[in-house]
Amino acid sequence: MRSYLRLELLRSLRNPVGLVMTTVFPVALYLLWTEVLRLTPPGQVNVKDHMMVSMATYGAMGGAMSIGGAIAVERSKGWLRQLAVTPLPAHGYISAKLLAGLAGMSPSIVAVLATAALISAVRLPPGTWPALAGLIWLGAVPFAALGIAIGYTLEGIVANVTMMVLFFGLSVLGGLWVPVSLMPEGMRTLAEFSPAYQAGSLGWGALAGELPTGQSLAVLAAWTLVFSGLAAWRYRRAL
Repeated sequence: MRSYLRLELLRSLRNPVGLVMTTVFPVALYLLWTEVLRLTPPGQVNVKDHMMVSMATYGAMGGAMSIGGAIAVERSKGWLRQLAVTPLPAHGYISAKLLAGLAGMSPSIVAVLATAALISAVRLPPGTWPALAGLIWLGAVPFAALGIAIGYTLEGIVANVTMMVLFFGLSVLGGLWVPVSLMPEGMRTLAEFSPAYQAGSLGWGALAGELPTGQSLAVLAAWTLVFSGLAAWRYRRAL
């Protein structure tokens, strides 16, 4: 189990396509909106701080969900059948994938926060930086369960396309690309119950020195249970 986990962690960090999608792309978007286009949404006090949290959350979500694509590809290639004849227990495979996905969130968070501090001159109290990184990481946890559910439901390219559509759709609905305050009223109400919005809210609140709200934690916990239940069901069906 320990050796397989080490293999999964190293493979996730050596995946150039995955690193571009979950690290380089969020950083590029952050710089595009804050340094090139210099967008200033109405009512947004500090767009650089706000977009820093948004893009770090966006990248963390992608890193967490990416394990779904890996599981789907390995299922289509028969890798799971090969593992079945090894001493690795069935739960060991899924646990290693989950931990690899959780670890895969870190590079994007660090990259976006570092870019904001070094290039955009974002300044926060010293203790806020690690708290912010931890809250963004925590908010993206439900998406690791969602990725596993997709990986055990679909195979190959279909799983990857589905994952990207959900990833993009949830990001937009959650106000990570466009602030929720600019959305129509109906979408604002819907966004408040989306996992992406509540994940971003943890970081946005930290910028204001606020603790996570009960609503944010409750919504994220509910989505984690839903996605985990779906992942467990699909996992048992795939065995």
